[in-house]
Amino acid sequence: MIDRNEISTLKAVLLYIINGWNGTQKCDVYHIVKAAFYAQEFHLVRYMRPLCKDNIVALPYGPAPSAIYDALKIARGDARAIAFHEKDGLMEVAAPIAFSDEIFSTKELPDMDYLSRSQVDCLDSAMHKVGGMTFDELVNNTHQSEWKRAIDTPSKRMSFLAIAREGGADESTIDYIKQSLELDHIFA
Repeated sequence: MIDRNEISTLKAVLLYIINGWNGTQKCDVYHIVKAAFYAQEFHLVRYMRPLCKDNIVALPYGPAPSAIYDALKIARGDARAIAFHEKDGLMEVAAPIAFSDEIFSTKELPDMDYLSRSQVDCLDSAMHKVGGMTFDELVNNTHQSEWKRAIDTPSKRMSFLAIAREGGADESTIDYIKQSLELDHIFA
């Protein structure tokens, strides 16, 4: 089960991205998950913390934040995703998201109480970066060495440290992120 605050944060992140592109062709699953991926990377590099507690997994078309991707699958009616997540809170994340003709839209605005200035900064930067990319550019720009490593593992889970490094973080930033993630794990 995902904790209550994290459900609210994931919901706010998804609604923020989709509302930013509401009704445009950019509001497809690939652009949304890549915007969330880049926002996570930017937040790691700039603020030395994950944007949210969503694991990044290596999928055939590139990295995807796992919970965000699953919430989008629920919103588009994927029966397996619905059955798998019916008790962990992702149904609540997906509930205000509509899906039609491969485009997502929302039924409500994000609750900005769950997004910090740093998160909004990184979401805006990521949406700007991804918004101008074609599907092929999204695929080509996200298949870096960490994706190549993780795609061949059973869990497909990508390392936040490697993502930050590929995003341009220096070694002192990587050390800080590592310590911070270790503390989060101890106090979780």
